[in-house]
Amino acid sequence: MAVEYTLDADDIVSARLLAIGIRPRLEFGLFAASVAAMLAWSVSPWRITVMPLLIGLTASLAAFRLMQIGKVKEAAMAAFRRNPVLRQPTTAVWDERGVTIQPAGFAAERIPWAQLRQLRENERVVLLLQGVGLSHAIPKRAFVNKAMLDALRAAARGHAHA
Repeated sequence: MAVEYTLDADDIVSARLLAIGIRPRLEFGLFAASVAAMLAWSVSPWRITVMPLLIGLTASLAAFRLMQIGKVKEAAMAAFRRNPVLRQPTTAVWDERGVTIQPAGFAAERIPWAQLRQLRENERVVLLLQGVGLSHAIPKRAFVNKAMLDALRAAARGHAHA
């Protein structure tokens, strides 16, 4: 099976965050829920004298995490602008032996399933992780239907290392 796609800057940002395990929406939601719960508890009859300190620490941690996410996004955008391969139309072809990634005008990279460490995905991309710093993102919009995406998932997960 094969898909053709062109990555955009948001795909690269999403892939980079996914590769290092950051899920901004989930993390922000958890921090917001924690602060809201502590604020609610602070006005309840069950008072904890250090509640303002806990609220401040949680909000500070959330702000720090948002700054980290911002730096990762900036680095991903810079990588996208710097690397012309990321902006080329690309074809991903997979079969029972592995996947081949072929950016237009550049050498193809064949990844045997045995070298694939993990498949991760979020709402935007499917990320094929070969190892530390080695990954390929395929935007989900490239798949013409769910069956095609499911075929890649099955092939990759059937052979990838846990």
